Amino acid sequence: MNCLAEAVGSPWAARARGLRTALLVAVAVSLAWGAAQPPDAGRTDVVLVLDASGSMFNELPDGRLRITAAKEALAAFVGRLPGSAGLNVGLRVYGARTMALDPDACLDSELVVPVAGLERELLLRTVQGTEPRGATPIAYSLERAAEDLQAATGRKLIVLVTDGEESCGGDLRAVAERLAGEGFEIDLHVIGLALTPEAERSFQGIGTFQSVSSAAELAEALGRAVELPAAPETLRVTVRLTRDGQPAADGASVTFVAALGAGQHALRQSGPGEFEGDLPAGGYTALVSDAFGAPSTFAGLTVAADAENEFAFELAPAFEVDLAVAPLDPVKGGEVEVAFSGAGADADAWITVAPVGAPDDLLLAVEGVRGASGVARVRVPYEDGELEARYHLLLPEGGTRVVGRSAAFTARAVEATLDAPAEVAGGVEFEVAFDGPDNMGDMVVVAPVGADAATFLAYTFTSFGAPARLVAPVDVGEYEVRYVGAAGGGVLASRPLSVVASEVSVTAPAEVMGGSQVSIDWQGPNGPQDMIVFAPQGSPQDTFLTYTFTLFGVPSMLDAPVDPGPYEVRYLSGAERRPLASAVVNVTAPVVSLDAPAEVGAGAAFAVGWTGPDGSGDYVTIVPVGAADTDYLSVAFTAWGSSLDLTAPDAPGSYEVRYFSGSARKVLASVPVAVR
Repeated sequence: MNCLAEAVGSPWAARARGLRTALLVAVAVSLAWGAAQPPDAGRTDVVLVLDASGSMFNELPDGRLRITAAKEALAAFVGRLPGSAGLNVGLRVYGARTMALDPDACLDSELVVPVAGLERELLLRTVQGTEPRGATPIAYSLERAAEDLQAATGRKLIVLVTDGEESCGGDLRAVAERLAGEGFEIDLHVIGLALTPEAERSFQGIGTFQSVSSAAELAEALGRAVELPAAPETLRVTVRLTRDGQPAADGASVTFVAALGAGQHALRQSGPGEFEGDLPAGGYTALVSDAFGAPSTFAGLTVAADAENEFAFELAPAFEVDLAVAPLDPVKGGEVEVAFSGAGADADAWITVAPVGAPDDLLLAVEGVRGASGVARVRVPYEDGELEARYHLLLPEGGTRVVGRSAAFTARAVEATLDAPAEVAGGVEFEVAFDGPDNMGDMVVVAPVGADAATFLAYTFTSFGAPARLVAPVDVGEYEVRYVGAAGGGVLASRPLSVVASEVSVTAPAEVMGGSQVSIDWQGPNGPQDMIVFAPQGSPQDTFLTYTFTLFGVPSMLDAPVDPGPYEVRYLSGAERRPLASAVVNVTAPVVSLDAPAEVGAGAAFAVGWTGPDGSGDYVTIVPVGAADTDYLSVAFTAWGSSLDLTAPDAPGSYEVRYFSGSARKVLASVPVAVR
C-alpha cells in the first residue's frame, strides 16, 4: 500500500501502512469500497470530515457554491453506500459552529453523526443542514477523526473534504506522521475543491493529489468513479414527482424507509421530476421533501419482483413571493429592509440584492428567512445601475430557485473624508478624524502605498466612533491612511502618511538576582500592545519569559528569570512583537533562606523569617513533605514583610515550609517542620 509514512520518509513506514491521500470524497470512498476492498473484508469504519469554513460559501468557477457542490457529492455518495452490516459511517464537521475570529474557532470540530452503522437519513439531513461559518482547523480535525476510529477493529477510513489549507497553525504532515508512528492504520483521503496553488502545495508529498474546479467536473468524476458492489436482490424503483401537473424540475427529494427496519434509501434524481433507486423487496414509506410545502409521507408502498415499482406523487403548488424594498434610494454598502409575503408556511429561503439582469446564482450578500412573510435587512452591493431584491427558495437537493423579485431601485454613491497627521513616529498610536457612510464593516486603516483594498497593517472599524485610533507601523517609510468601504466598497478616501523612526531606549541594571523585581527605565512609542520583557540573550525576537506592558508607566517593574545566565531586557513593539531596543542583564542565582521552628503544634500560628528575591507573587507556605510545587496550605506573601506568620495544619505529621517563586512557578527553598 502506498502509505503516507512511506511517502514522506517517516521512520515508521513499516508500521504505518494505512494513510493514503486521494481527492474526491465519492471517488475516494468508492474506490476504497470497490477495487481497493479485499473480497474477504469484514467491518469498515468511515469518518467523513466536511469543511464548513466560511470560504465554502464562495462560488466555484461554474457559478455553483462550493458548499452546494460538496453537499451534492456527499448526498450522492451516502445514497449509494451498500447497506452492509459491517459498514459504519460517521460525519465530522469543522467550522460550522463559530465564526472564524471567535476565540474557539480553531477547536470547532464536531462529530455530528457517530461512527455507528449507516444512518443514511441522518447523514443526509445533517449534511444538507450544514452551513459554512468558521475557520479551517484541518490538522486538529484529523487528530479528532483518528480518535473517532480508535475503537474500530476493521478497516478504517478518513475522508476529508476541504476547499483550502490549514488556517489554525496546525501541521497536517506532522499529525499524519505522528498517527502513523503510533500505529494508526487509517486510510486518509483528501478532497480538494477549487484550491489555490498555495493550498495545493500544502498537500503535496502526503500522497496522490488532484483538484476539481467546477460542479460539472465534480459530477463527471463522480459518475466515472463510483463502482459500488451491487446489493444482492435489489430492484429498480422509479418515482415521478409533478407540480401543478408538470414534472418537478427541482425543489424535492425522495427517501424510501423500509417498514421492517431494513434501512433508509435516498433516491437519486435521474431527470426532471424523476427519481430512481435500487431497493430490496419489501414494504416502504416514501418521505418527500418539498421546497414549496411541508414534507409529505406516502405509506403502504410495496417493492416487489413482479411489479413495475413505479410511483407518482403530486407536490405542493409553486408560489411566487412578493418583495417590497425600503428605502428605494439606499446608499451603496448600506442596508435595505425587504418585506416578503406569499411564501409557504414552512419555506426556507435567502433574500439577496443583485443587479437587474445578473444571473440568478449571483449571491453578493444573503439574509436567511423562514415562513410565509416577514422582513429581512440585506446589504446593498456597490453596483451602478438598477438593483432588485430576490427571494431564493432553498431546495432540498441543494441550491436555490428565485421565486420572487422586487421592483427595480438604485443605490446612491457614497463619499468619505479623512483628516490625519502627515507624519508619525513608528509604533505610536495616533488619531484620525473621518466622515463617511459608516456602513457596517467600514474601516479606517493604515496600508502600504499602492496596496490593494484588502491589504492593511492596522485597522479600526468606523462603528467604534470618531476619531479613529490607529497604531503606526514600526518600519520607517511611506504609507496611506484609508477609509475602506465594506462589502466590496473599496478605498473611498486616502491620505499619505510618513512614518519616521521612534526614539527608543532601554536602561536596566547590569546584574540582578534571579526572581527579583527589576526597575527598567525606557523610552519608546508606547503603543497599546508594546511590552518590556526578559528574554534569553540571542533568542528569537518574539521570545520572552516575563513581561509587562509599557502603558503601565515608567519605570516598568519586571520579574527577572530565576535561572542564572545572560539575558536581555527588550522593548517589543506592536502585535508582531518587534524588538526596538535592548539591554544585556546578567542574572545571578537567587539567594534564599528560611528561618522556621523545627516543631510546631497542630493548628498553631508560628513565625517564619526569610531572605530571597521578593518577586511579584512570591510567597511562603507550609505543605506536606513531597507535595507538588504548586500545592499550598497556609500562605503569606513576601511583600507583607521580612517576618511572616503561618498557621500549622490541624493534622500532625511531617511538613515543610517553602519559599515559592510566583513568576517562575517553582519552589526555591524549603526547611522541614514537624507538626505535633
